[in-house]
Amino acid sequence: MTRLAGVLVVAALAAAGCGGGDSTSSSTPTTTATRQPARARGPIPPALRAVESASEDTTDHAFAGRRGKAVKTARVLKNAADGPAAAELRAAGVSAATIAAFQARAAEVVRLAPKADLLRVALASNRAFGMVPGFFALYRSRVPATVTSLDYLDYEAKLQSRARDRAAVRAAVERLDGTWKELRPGFVRAGGQRVAPRFDAHVAAMQRLAASGPLPAAQKEAQHGLDLVDELEHVYEG
Repeated sequence: MTRLAGVLVVAALAAAGCGGGDSTSSSTPTTTATRQPARARGPIPPALRAVESASEDTTDHAFAGRRGKAVKTARVLKNAADGPAAAELRAAGVSAATIAAFQARAAEVVRLAPKADLLRVALASNRAFGMVPGFFALYRSRVPATVTSLDYLDYEAKLQSRARDRAAVRAAVERLDGTWKELRPGFVRAGGQRVAPRFDAHVAAMQRLAASGPLPAAQKEAQHGLDLVDELEHVYEG
């Protein structure tokens, strides 16, 4: 693993907290995978794509009230985290402590999914997803890992808005702003001239709403941001 890649993963773990933790905390864990490693490995392995999909699906199902489906996808997440994803991360030089922290987050989702409040389940699943950008940064991809960070942060703002935790919404939006500022110049160079102003407006709206606006409106705007993240991905994918 390159030195820069190692820094990205360590920073992701430090920013997100080191243990399984209490998923109802108002803290907003995030990753700082804003640049590709100097010598990235091959493409993102299918096992890590499976982790991405399972964590996002679990968050979506829990947010929508679909407990049965959330339980199933939470198990997929844990099985991937404990098995093939862990193997890929070890091969990439990720530390045992970082892998264990990720596995603990996946295990927390499985523990909560059957009976806990579904918003807690969604927050826990998104917390696991918060480590994924740091992992993606270890590999080559047309879509920078930073875009995945934006996905995580907008969903965190959406979930915390529903939880009516304004401090957590503000924290997520602050990180959203910083992450977007780092990505924006390269995104424009990649052909995103028309989409960039729309994401600028989204971040500005989130800042206003997080500061003193109605949180249901912040939740709606965060969903708009998630839709825009899809457009960012399409720009990179050509």
